[in-house]
Amino acid sequence: GTDVHSPYVLGQSNKIKQNAVELIREWYGSQGVQIQSGEVYFFGDRTENIPPFQEKGLNSREISCASRDLELYGGSGMVGYCGATPAEIVKDKGNVGCHDNGHTHNDGQQDHQEPACLCVFDIDRTLTGKQGDTEHCPGNVVKDMYDDGYGGGKATVSALAAAGISSTFCKDCYLGITSAGEGSGVGSLWNNYVLDDVMRGAVQDQFIQRNPASYKTWSQGTDVHSPYVLGQGNRIKQNAVELIREWYGSQGVQIQSGEVYFFGDRTENIPPFQEKGLNSREISCASRDLELYGGSGMVGYCGATPAEIVKDKGNVGCHDNGHT
Repeated sequence: GTDVHSPYVLGQSNKIKQNAVELIREWYGSQGVQIQSGEVYFFGDRTENIPPFQEKGLNSREISCASRDLELYGGSGMVGYCGATPAEIVKDKGNVGCHDNGHTHNDGQQDHQEPACLCVFDIDRTLTGKQGDTEHCPGNVVKDMYDDGYGGGKATVSALAAAGISSTFCKDCYLGITSAGEGSGVGSLWNNYVLDDVMRGAVQDQFIQRNPASYKTWSQGTDVHSPYVLGQGNRIKQNAVELIREWYGSQGVQIQSGEVYFFGDRTENIPPFQEKGLNSREISCASRDLELYGGSGMVGYCGATPAEIVKDKGNVGCHDNGHT
């Protein structure tokens, strides 16, 4: 059942097997083996057990597709007959049933569709750079509005925000924000600009059009009722990002944990995302603020560049990426 103290589980009922598999993943974590949710693959013959794995962001695949038992369950073919073949054990993402895999179509072809993805950004020194400094940050742009971050000043968008999120792979993903700060406050010109002008991409724009009044609002901390979160402390941002993923699920958009990508400048915020099986990447690697935090370089200076927004798996800091 769900009393999991090893990787081998008996007695876990149909349609809830995903709960035990998630607990196996967490058990491995307790043994020092960190496995992202998107790197978990369940294989089983019973049709009804495959779709529920989507809820946990885990991959699942129905097997024994070429041989179904037509005596059990009123001849419905609910379960397999010969069992799995080696050819069916493939490292494909998603939740794939036999019907999805072309076993009810004469042509045997299956349309390939990329899984939904989610890009989440910090605000201060990620979507922004040091206020007013375009000499050291030539790709940044000063805006005629006030940004309260890190002492305040004229809002200065980073090279990423200036070029637009649509200049990166995130144009094809859903979008979110998780910030420890508040920007300049809900309803301010700056916060409105971030939502209206920065958080833009083809997929996100289409999604927001469904219900702009509800979707284009700010959430606070772990009280998440939209994809844009303020006031979530450092080193615990992963909790809010996971809640954003779950919020999208509640709106009918299923996103696997392994297809979530967080980008932020603050060094200490990157490793904890591993706990949730989410990807994270430190940005502003070539420009660090050597005045704040005793010159430690804890936070960025110019903010993100489009080149740093890459669809790589894992939890990657600037040091991991060759920056010292």
